[in-house]
Amino acid sequence: MPKPAFLSKSLEELNIGTFQSIAMVHTDTPLYTALGLFVDQRVSALPVIDDNGRVVDIYSKFDVINLAAEKTYNNLDITVTKALQHRSQYFEGVLTCQAHETLEAIISRLVEAEVHRLVIVDDHEVVKGIVSLSDILQALVLTSGDNGSA
Repeated sequence: MPKPAFLSKSLEELNIGTFQSIAMVHTDTPLYTALGLFVDQRVSALPVIDDNGRVVDIYSKFDVINLAAEKTYNNLDITVTKALQHRSQYFEGVLTCQAHETLEAIISRLVEAEVHRLVIVDDHEVVKGIVSLSDILQALVLTSGDNGSA
């Protein structure tokens, strides 16, 4: 079966992902602020950035489970960085991509890593956006809806 042409296009070309008003937190952001962003911004993950805007970690709604497991939900003044120290040892770090990469490469990376999102960065690891499985699914549905001419 032939591969759809849109798989060879970049995230940039296809305009898949969020590139404006990206919800992020700094390494020293209090946990209660991060939790508020999940609710206010309706996002499921927050890139954690350093003072230069470079991604150093990611805090997701899934990480909130650790609050209950560690019984630390009564101390929401701790920083996001401190909260992430309780994360499972299986965490392999923030997975990133660049906007010029093809949709096919992005999908492969998501599948291989079994993650729900990639942080879009530039050559200096500065956050430029975020692309999620939901973004890709929405794009695939819309693309197939117009007979694959994207």
